[in-house]
This record gives sequence, C-alpha cells and structure tokens, in this order.
Amino acid sequence: MSFWVNNSRTIGYSSEGSGIPILAFHGTTQAANAWTQVHQACSANLEWVTFEFPGSGESDMPTGTIDLDGVVADAVALMNHLGHQRFHVIGYSLGAVAALQCAANFPESVITVTSLCGWSQSDARMKVTFDLWRRLIAIDHELFMRYALADGYTAAGLEVLEPMFEAVIGMAAAAVQPGSDAQLELDIRIDIESSLSRITAPCLVIGGIEDRWVDISKSRHIAATVTGATLVELPAGHLVIGELPAEIASALSAHVA
Repeated sequence: MSFWVNNSRTIGYSSEGSGIPILAFHGTTQAANAWTQVHQACSANLEWVTFEFPGSGESDMPTGTIDLDGVVADAVALMNHLGHQRFHVIGYSLGAVAALQCAANFPESVITVTSLCGWSQSDARMKVTFDLWRRLIAIDHELFMRYALADGYTAAGLEVLEPMFEAVIGMAAAAVQPGSDAQLELDIRIDIESSLSRITAPCLVIGGIEDRWVDISKSRHIAATVTGATLVELPAGHLVIGELPAEIASALSAHVA
C-alpha cells in the first residue's frame, strides 16, 4: 500500500501490474484489496491503481460529509501525479458511482468507464438498507457481516462458503473500514442522474441479477441512459466481486481492449 498527500489530505492507494493504467474505486466498507481477485483474473495488460475512499486503508478519516466530486478530483489528481493523463476507470458499488462521475467530470482523461453494481440515484429502499448497515456496523462488525454475506451472496455462493463460513465472517468483519459510516452517509444521498448524459467514454455496465441492495434495474437504467453503453447481467448478488471475479475480469478485458 502507498499514500500521497494532496491539499493536506492523505490519499491511500495501491498500484499493481504494468501496462495501460486503470483507476479503480472500491465499494463501501472496503479498501484497495477489494479488487484483488478481479485483477488477478484479468487478461488485459493493465496497471491497476486503486484509490481508497476517505476512511479506508491509508486514506485520512473524513472530517465531515464526503464530497463525491472532491473524491473524484483527488483520484484524477493522483493519476496525474503517477504520470497518467489518460486512463480507464472502473468502480464497484459506491465506487461505480464515483467511476461514472469521474467519466462525466473528466471526459478528457477517461478512455473507458466500467460500472459494477452501480446506480445513479438512491431510492427509498436503498436508503433504508444503507441506514440499516450503519446501525449494524455501530453495534458489531461481525453481526453486520453475517447479514451482509447472507443477503449479498446467491444461494449457490453460500453453498460454497458454508464449510468455511465462520472463518470468512471473522476475516470480513476485521476488514470493515473505519470510515464506513461516512461512506454509507454518502450512499444514502447519491444523485448523479444529471451526470449520465455527460458521459462520452465507452461505458460498460455490469449488474447482478440477484442483487438485493442495488437492484438490476439500476444498471439497466444506466446502460439505457449513457449513450452507446453496453450492459452485462451476471447471475449474482451484490457481492459479485467476490462470487464471480473471473466473469467480471473477462468482460472488463474485452471492454478495455
């Protein structure tokens, strides 16, 4: 893990591989290692730079509410600092929202954009769900992860996890990031609907058909609204990044090629 100080803010990130640069945004409660399985399965020749949200990994804890445009600007500044003026962008969950906003705000920098389980507006059910996450995390990280794995994976995925479920719970609970509450507060107020029409980079939208947190209709809406976007629907829940990393890597490799 590495960090960079920009405007008195410490920004954590990881940089792995070599080739064409790709800026990756992780999801809520996560850190840079969220993309490890996808990166390892990816056949494309890419340098993965994973930006860490405030309160995750090496990044500073937020001192107030997280500003999405500020996060995106910091991520682009990081890429420029690393010598990358043009790059691909991918994001998962809240990170997908950031990736889409990055493509809208910095069209001259973004070669392609990929949204994995993303959305443009938080609806009532999502707001209630994210509030539940906040409350569960405040009570006990392990309790939150028991709910998250039960609701985030498909039945088939849980069958695979069942023999090692308790060990997975322990590891996952320890990985919940200290800035998760502020990230969830941002989740609740997401509204980038007006940004979708400003995205000009080739856009790949990947959604999970069994996603209970970000309904597949959200991905379908993004794909229908962003000009020329391609939609891929996978047989997975929201935790598709852990359940089907090879399938995500395959779609991403074809997109960036």
